[in-house]
Formats: sequence, structure tokens, C-alpha cells
Amino acid sequence: MDVKQLKSWVLSNGLEDRSLKGFWNAFMNYQHDCSEEFEKIFPNFAPEKLSLSVDKVALTISNWPEEDYNHVVITIRIEYENCYAGYYSGLSTQN
Repeated sequence: MDVKQLKSWVLSNGLEDRSLKGFWNAFMNYQHDCSEEFEKIFPNFAPEKLSLSVDKVALTISNWPEEDYNHVVITIRIEYENCYAGYYSGLSTQN
């Protein structure tokens, strides 16, 4: 497998940015839709205390052996106030 080719494809298709935008969309929906739970987990939430970093990029081949459903998974590590808070995974198809 050519890792450099995968990296080039990820970069040329803006998958890091798309995954980060997907995270923020999901996070803001969570903040709005589950406000009580959100406040318990993130009391006095301040966005500047949230740190996001791409932790993993993986090519997943599903529906083996037909290989007709493949996608790239970008996993983002989430830290809040310098403490681990979780992961977010964004999926992108290769079509």
C-alpha cells in the first residue's frame, strides 16, 4: 500500500478540514440538543479551551471481498482544558 498516495489524496480532497467542520457541526448540535448533559460534561464551556488534533487516518475496505464500499476515516482527538475528552471520527468515501 502506498501511504504517500493516501496522504496526498486526503490532503488534496481537504479531508482534515471537512472532518473538523463535521466535528464542529456535531459538537454544536450536541450543545444545543443535549444542553443539560453538555453543561455537566463541559461546565462553563469556553471554545478556546478545546483542542483538536488529527490522531489517525485509516483506509477501510468494507463488504469484503467485493470491496464495493471503501472509505477513509479521519479520527480527531478531543481535549478540553488539557484533559482527554474523546474522539470524533469523520468518514469520507473514495468515489
